[in-house]
Amino acid sequence: MKRTWFSMITVTGIMILVTVITPCGVNGQRRGQEEAPSQRWSPISIGLYVGYDNQPSGEVAGAQMRIPVLPSGTVELISGANITFLNQLKEYQFNLEAVYTTGTTTGGLYVGGGLAWRNTMFGSELTAGRRTVRGYSIVTGLKTGGIAGTPFSPQLEIRWTFLKETALNPRVISLGVNVPLWGSGPRRSGLSDR
Repeated sequence: MKRTWFSMITVTGIMILVTVITPCGVNGQRRGQEEAPSQRWSPISIGLYVGYDNQPSGEVAGAQMRIPVLPSGTVELISGANITFLNQLKEYQFNLEAVYTTGTTTGGLYVGGGLAWRNTMFGSELTAGRRTVRGYSIVTGLKTGGIAGTPFSPQLEIRWTFLKETALNPRVISLGVNVPLWGSGPRRSGLSDR
């Protein structure tokens, strides 16, 4: 009885595998069918941004790099660093986040999260010394394609950081601009250069 069930499961598995693989093989052997244009990988982009940090109440300036994980650019890694300018103190933060974009690098809403490190003086006394605390961040934003035929891509972003061992949870709203390191962005599917 056990051997019969094992045989049935094996045969069913092989049939499913053959069914899934066969259309791909047959499709490649049809004649007269044009090959789909190859999709170019979305470019890495770099950018600058300025904004305001709501919890420590200070202006923010930062830089970031957006690295596509998928050729379409719908999933990206964002690596960024910023400085929050306070009265007698500068706080430094580094973020590494993964985001999903509703569009490609030509624009769209994006949302994601990741890791954050904040370097500042924690506590009420400025003599306490600086230290770096790790936490996590949630980010959402809107980016658009190049404006007026330029490669500059504006973005509006909100980032909320949750740090361990402290009640400090920076909330930054920023406005920035990104520039692709090559090309003008990904090809849209279905279009080819002629």
